[in-house]
Amino acid sequence: AGFLKMRPGGRLKPHFGNAPRLSVHLGLIVPDGEIRMSVGYDSVRWEEGKVIVFDDTYIHQVVHNGVEPRYIMNLWMCHPCDPADGKGPGETA
Repeated sequence: AGFLKMRPGGRLKPHFGNAPRLSVHLGLIVPDGEIRMSVGYDSVRWEEGKVIVFDDTYIHQVVHNGVEPRYIMNLWMCHPCDPADGKGPGETA
């Protein structure tokens, strides 16, 4: 888990994760303004105290056109459809 801060005017270029995992975002401080994330063909906006869960292997990007910094807590979880269940090659436990 970690905390993510984005300043006004910030951008994250389109990208995707390289492992089957779910990304969980909890909105901590989400100011007014155009602050959104696109995941695949969907666009979402964080809300304070609410969770967004998405498949990290989908292309996603972030735009922050607000006036104050945005803070979220980020957590990654093994994807429930991952046959390796989050284990690396050769791992058994």
